[in-house]
Amino acid sequence: MNRKDCLKFIRSVNDKEKIQSLLVEVVKAGDINKRGTWSQHANKLLKWIDGGLVDPAPFTIFRPNGNKKLPFYAFSSLPFADCPGKGECVKYCYSLKAWRYPAAFFRQLQNSLLMRNNKQMIAQAWQAIPQARTVRLFVDGDFPNVDLLRFFMDLCKARQDLSVYGYSKSWQEFVSLNASGYEWPSNYLVNQSNGSRWINTGIGNAFLQLPVVRGAFDAVPVDKSFIKSRAYQDKANPGSDLYRKAVKEKLKAMHKRVFACPGNCGNCLPQGKHACGSKSFDGVAIGIGIHA
Repeated sequence: MNRKDCLKFIRSVNDKEKIQSLLVEVVKAGDINKRGTWSQHANKLLKWIDGGLVDPAPFTIFRPNGNKKLPFYAFSSLPFADCPGKGECVKYCYSLKAWRYPAAFFRQLQNSLLMRNNKQMIAQAWQAIPQARTVRLFVDGDFPNVDLLRFFMDLCKARQDLSVYGYSKSWQEFVSLNASGYEWPSNYLVNQSNGSRWINTGIGNAFLQLPVVRGAFDAVPVDKSFIKSRAYQDKANPGSDLYRKAVKEKLKAMHKRVFACPGNCGNCLPQGKHACGSKSFDGVAIGIGIHA
């Protein structure tokens, strides 16, 4: 499957029968017995949907120790399909890079389907997360509407032992839920991810004032040589010091207090802490170079 094929699923995410039809096409195009292929993973998801989207899910709902850059539990859904606040970010969306991997794409699709058809399975998977862990909501995708935002915030309240954080462009959904008098969980922090359609609007400003919003997280343009050398991924990579300096310079044109993301979550502050989920970084603009 290529990106064009993946986008067909995005456009059909609210039509379960269409999703099934698209999966059948992927299954028929390859070998379902060959491990790691699009056909094998599509077949797993198709069987699950045909069976009524019930437990167990074919892919882990909350992926433990997400990846090398993200040593936390992580939840993802389909970008674009679940991003009501998307704007300029569609031009450099990092999530689309994950579509090179069948399991990553179909996990996103699975979770988007669960949000629409069986939220209870998400709640059960949430309760199964071990004690006192850090969780990121969302890595890919976003809160698609106010009802699901409330659902996830209620999950946070139910597990006060968890430290939960994320990035969002769904600013209108947050502002709307706040206007209803909702009491936000004390163990959740969200970063204002730039690229939203609501940038430089009253909604954007209102979002920043919410008690669960840590501050801005901006993707900024940097020299392509930094991206080519992967200086943005790890502070041990060549050129990482110059890269972070370049990011800070871009941020200072927009914010007073700034911090350049060194790439790997969990190691940018002492003792395994991270700025994006830290109350001590309230109001500090954190930035990363655009690397899509």
